[in-house]
Amino acid sequence: MRRYFLMAMPMVMLLVACTAPSSQPTAGTSTPAPSSSSASAAPSHSPSSAPGSSETGDGGPSAGDDEPGRFSYRCTSLDASPEVQLSSLAEVWAASNYTRMDSCEVTYAGNEPFVPTAREAEAITMAAPQGVVAEDGLATMQDVLRLCTRISDETGPGGFEEASHGTLLAAAALCPDAPQGKIIAAWAEGTRVGDGNHVVGETVAPGGVQLLKPGAEASECTWSVAAPDGSVVDSGGVPEAGKNVELEAGQNFSSDKCGIWGKMY
Repeated sequence: MRRYFLMAMPMVMLLVACTAPSSQPTAGTSTPAPSSSSASAAPSHSPSSAPGSSETGDGGPSAGDDEPGRFSYRCTSLDASPEVQLSSLAEVWAASNYTRMDSCEVTYAGNEPFVPTAREAEAITMAAPQGVVAEDGLATMQDVLRLCTRISDETGPGGFEEASHGTLLAAAALCPDAPQGKIIAAWAEGTRVGDGNHVVGETVAPGGVQLLKPGAEASECTWSVAAPDGSVVDSGGVPEAGKNVELEAGQNFSSDKCGIWGKMY
């Protein structure tokens, strides 16, 4: 037995040596180099898809592509909710209480002095085509951005009705994807107007209009359509305002205590 044991031991040691993992690389392969500290950094992420950084399919700016932090938006609510401070149009539009917002105050929060970006300069020129000094340019830009936020009362103070035609055009061009984008465009195009005197073809578009949103005093609503010579072509109150009122270029359309009119076709 002792002789068999002595003969078996070398065989066991030989088998162990053959099966142990080799510390040398296998022929034809290379050992990966140790990773450096920069290589061990967290994997890179795809470009952010958050509002304000994306683009539309045609490469144009998407909703809320204003630079976060360049302007500050302090928005009040129609209910008892506290004011909210937001840093971009995208944040305003995405706010969970957007439909309960009353309006937003816009202030410049970027580097001084204010130097408009290419898109801002275009909006300022559209809103004030006669040209403005730098200080007025900032005020004009703030007016445009405010119309792009949230306007709860279209005909009230600071609403679409009292905004200049140029400012409405600039807002419609700057933020077509805003929740109120179509309403802004309608005011800019004259397919949506409030009370007052309007020259058809200038401040109100030709075609059929109806009373879309009666005002608080709509029970006393009166309106009329007059030819260029002043002769009355059509007139009425709330009952007739619910039907199409035909407007032709050159006519004068006046409305008092009615509300908001909209072009139907």
